Amino acid sequence: MADSEISRTLALAWGLAAAPQRGPKRELSLERIVEAAVAIADAEGLAAVTMQRVAQTFEFTTMALYRYVATKDELYRLMLDAAIMPREAPLESGDWREGLRTFLFELLDAYRAHPWMLETPLSPEIHLMPGQLQVADRGLRAMRSLPAADDAKLAVLMVFSAFARGHAAVEREVLHGEPVPADTRALLVEAVTAGRFPDTVALVRNGTYFGDPEPGQPESAIAEFRHFAAGALLAGLEAFFSGAATGSPTPPPRSLSAQEAFEVAEAELHAATLLRKAAQQRVRDAEHAENAARKVRDRAKELAKAEQKRARTDD
Repeated sequence: MADSEISRTLALAWGLAAAPQRGPKRELSLERIVEAAVAIADAEGLAAVTMQRVAQTFEFTTMALYRYVATKDELYRLMLDAAIMPREAPLESGDWREGLRTFLFELLDAYRAHPWMLETPLSPEIHLMPGQLQVADRGLRAMRSLPAADDAKLAVLMVFSAFARGHAAVEREVLHGEPVPADTRALLVEAVTAGRFPDTVALVRNGTYFGDPEPGQPESAIAEFRHFAAGALLAGLEAFFSGAATGSPTPPPRSLSAQEAFEVAEAELHAATLLRKAAQQRVRDAEHAENAARKVRDRAKELAKAEQKRARTDD
């Protein structure tokens, strides 16, 4: 493939574009530029990310940035790819249902951590960038035990990705919005009558329609929404792939060359190592929590004994 057939953005994302020969090479790099832009967007929103503002972060001129990134839109695409890239240990691939549930929640958490991603325009080349490929690889790993052909698994990825983006938008714009004002709520309660809205009136009157959380649990509505949505998606997939609509049997995996087999084995060893380290960290965290709880218990026990002793003395 000729170099002219590869877009500049993809070349940058995959590290194929040469670094500029002039300019502040040591102090500045594409990775640092993208990292700084993501930090600005996280703190102040996507509109705050301008070439001038990012350049000021490094105390350089805007022209210095243009040696690395050609346009603001190009920077936005690189930011999106960097922010969506998985940073957790590999998903365990035993049960595809649990794997896909975790995968979906990870996507939703990424949108919650970087809400400006919802404002970043999508383009066909977005899905060809390394961060997006890592997300796809992670999702496919979660589906190793799913009895489906490769094209069906890709379709599942598209469904989950589209759902996550739409769900994240609802969380941001509706569930995380300001509570419905009392006057507005009263208006709806009065206007939504059984005659006009027979299947909605009860939900409006009891507050469910407004997303009222349980007392003391401001996140309960969002958590319930997430778990219900994930359960519905997974139940639908299970019914679909267990029925006659699965189509032709899953084709056997293509044979690998010796070098490819070695690379796969190396990747699997790396994944297993990360999973082991993550499990060990969870054990350490649990031990710390247990020790802290034991100290609190022991202190409470001492206070209880002291109180009982004082009570006997008073008697």
